[in-house]
Amino acid sequence: MSRYSLSAQPSLRSMTPSYFTCISGFGIMSSYKKLPSIDAARRRLLFHIGSVAAAGALPGVTFAQSREQATLASGSAGYTWALPFVAESAGYWKARNVDLKVLDFPTGRDSMQALLAGSANFSTTTDTPLVFAVLQGLKPGILANFSRYSYDMKIVAREGSGIAADKPASLKGKKIGTPAGTSGQYALAKYLEFAKLSASDITQVNLAPTDLIGALVRGDIDAFSWTAQAGNAALRQSGGKAFFLTQDGYEKFFRSHQLLLVNQNTLDTRQALIKDAIGALLDAEKRIAQDPAWPDLIATRIRSTPAEVKQATSVFEFKVGFDDSFVDDLVNQAKWAIDAKLAPAPAGDLRALFRAAIKDAPLSAAAPDRVKLA
Repeated sequence: MSRYSLSAQPSLRSMTPSYFTCISGFGIMSSYKKLPSIDAARRRLLFHIGSVAAAGALPGVTFAQSREQATLASGSAGYTWALPFVAESAGYWKARNVDLKVLDFPTGRDSMQALLAGSANFSTTTDTPLVFAVLQGLKPGILANFSRYSYDMKIVAREGSGIAADKPASLKGKKIGTPAGTSGQYALAKYLEFAKLSASDITQVNLAPTDLIGALVRGDIDAFSWTAQAGNAALRQSGGKAFFLTQDGYEKFFRSHQLLLVNQNTLDTRQALIKDAIGALLDAEKRIAQDPAWPDLIATRIRSTPAEVKQATSVFEFKVGFDDSFVDDLVNQAKWAIDAKLAPAPAGDLRALFRAAIKDAPLSAAAPDRVKLA
């Protein structure tokens, strides 16, 4: 398993005038030494092992030249992607004869851009960047919807801002930061609805995830909309002078889905890899459900502690599957984006458009009970 972080790199948008750009591949060179001579007994033993393996009777015997190579663009190194991180760290890709290279990006929007540029076979992202891409006529395929939550996106405010933790309407007139085109922006829109406010009641500031905490601590913004992980970091870096706003009843307004996307070329030409991807996610889901110590697998990966991972993901539902409520959520997000003039209205029916983006046949083949779509 190889992993690369692109969080310190310039965004794909800034690297080229076009919407997407490819990321340079990383070459891997293997070297082999000639084996020393072996005695006849060892030759016979190896011949026997080879014969049994060829007959399919020796599990675990694999050959380097037959291994699949794949690249996954990850939408950050946070616990939002806990399930695919478990699949990665527990070796479930490797067990399926796949050598997976993982590229970490600052957001799911950025990882999806790498996918569509052809720099990755798969990407992890939330539903909001997916909605914007589909409305713009792009064609990422949704291979799996593997987790969801209502409470992990938080509104985090600073002391002295005039915002009250128990009064959502106190956001009126404030400057609130969030990365545009992400679940943070959609969560903020739904929180304003929850607070009985509109977008015109606040000043929204487009900031990268890495800039949110500094801007809050300095007083450049009054609050931000991003993950609980970022909120906890803000509490530490501000010396306790930041706080979370109430989310009592917020689940009626907001739900975020975490997705594994695939590009069309991989879908068309790598059927075995597609099957392996679904299998790895299902194995990771089972591990999370059955092993209370699963956070130990990914804590180092996300620079956290197992206890923090366990607590933070307690608001997540980890289950690979598709149902009509997922399509409902995509359509509702699309209507919000169109009404807010953030995306163009496409020709044709929105529900049909997003249903076509869901590539459910591989999951249906692996676990028919997980696909419940009209």
